[in-house]
Amino acid sequence: MSQSSAIESLYQEELYALPSRMLIILSKPWEEHSEDERTVLSKMITAVRLSMASVQIIIRKDFSIEDLAPLAPGKVLALGSQLKSSPKTYEHILLNGISVIAADAISNLDDLKKKNLWIALKQMFGL
Repeated sequence: MSQSSAIESLYQEELYALPSRMLIILSKPWEEHSEDERTVLSKMITAVRLSMASVQIIIRKDFSIEDLAPLAPGKVLALGSQLKSSPKTYEHILLNGISVIAADAISNLDDLKKKNLWIALKQMFGL
């Protein structure tokens, strides 16, 4: 057995296969969100089996998938930020290989909107 094939057979596991990144886009800075709004977001993230430390949060009023390319997200949750190419909200859509959900700002989420958002998040995360 050659040395290169021996090394290849030793390292078959994908130990460093990192999951795709979750990007959250907010329409206003984190500091301007109330404690209740922060708690709602934290509970959403926990419900899909992630932690606040594992997501990336950026601030944008609107965005396109092309704008996000340098960040290489696998999943995007836009809260209050408008997706330029699609008026759809509370729906899980796939654009250029990126899962996207656009919804109202956290402060504007009533019970019905939260329910619709949860349905979309379950589709995004296969729950």
